[in-house]
Amino acid sequence: MKDLAVVKKYAHALFAEAQAKNELRAAQQGLEELIRVARLRGSLNQILSHPFIVVDEKKRMIHSALGEYATPLLERFVFLLVSKRRLDLLFLIAQEFQNEVDQFMNVQSLRVKTAFPMSEIQQKDLQKKLEAWLKSKVRMDVQVDTQLIGGLIIQTRDQVLDQSLKGQLKKLRQQLVG
Repeated sequence: MKDLAVVKKYAHALFAEAQAKNELRAAQQGLEELIRVARLRGSLNQILSHPFIVVDEKKRMIHSALGEYATPLLERFVFLLVSKRRLDLLFLIAQEFQNEVDQFMNVQSLRVKTAFPMSEIQQKDLQKKLEAWLKSKVRMDVQVDTQLIGGLIIQTRDQVLDQSLKGQLKKLRQQLVG
């Protein structure tokens, strides 16, 4: 629980500073790149946390990990995480930062589970319908779940819309039994 409060504070501080400097998109892209590099090189946290690596070398490594998305704000932020020994919270901070950006930009992040893979055209059509329904922009994470038999399940932050065949059969069964 304590870590969650810390995560929210760091994410909010980065959001506020990036917004003030008009660098929201740059910070967002930089965090995505850093997460990508951290996943590829799982030892990044250990290397940056190592006490025998000098500060200038750590700063150079951070700049290198951020690549083309390196901004002074993001470099200072990541170095702050390293110096406070909070780099292990980077994934959670990035997630919380994305939530704040989404809320600010009126974007809803949805998880869509489908029984079969959807084509680009089907995804765009679904996205347009969901944007009209939710009255906001939508970013979808589409996943295939073959256990659904048919249809799809849409999950927002607050609600779940189950339009799958498996879900419909389950409702019918409950009605017949109850």
